[in-house]
Amino acid sequence: MLYRILCAAFILIGIPLATGTANADPYDGDPGFRHSTVSLGIAVGDPAALDLKIWTAAGSGFDFGIGFRSFSERVGFYGEYELGLAHFRMGHSVWGVFYIGLGGAVSLKANNETLSAALIVPIGLNFRFRAPLEIFLEARPGIELLQKTGFGIGGQLGIRFVF
Repeated sequence: MLYRILCAAFILIGIPLATGTANADPYDGDPGFRHSTVSLGIAVGDPAALDLKIWTAAGSGFDFGIGFRSFSERVGFYGEYELGLAHFRMGHSVWGVFYIGLGGAVSLKANNETLSAALIVPIGLNFRFRAPLEIFLEARPGIELLQKTGFGIGGQLGIRFVF
């Protein structure tokens, strides 16, 4: 079952990469920032994950992650589209975006292979620095779909390296 989740994760990550996002640099026009459409890093929280952001427009893009939920009881994958609603500058060295999105998460409980799925609505802030780094803070309310229908909330604090 874990093998299937990992295969699905790599397929979903590959689709946006194959579509070509070379002209989607959200920081285009500002020579002080690294111009890139891909960021990779780690996030702590629920879930703690390896996180990949693929920018498709100014402040908007796809975010994918694979990691652990609920203090390592579940391993899973999430994918979401984040729509940049407001862009702002903080001095000359920080560019930020407030976003809201829509996505899904799938996870597997380690000891009994119970599969769960959720519809998630990420709400957050992303900050890119003149150094090739981003920091993000995100709340992630969601609705459980498979095992038992219910509402939950997760969140992450993360850092990504800008390629």
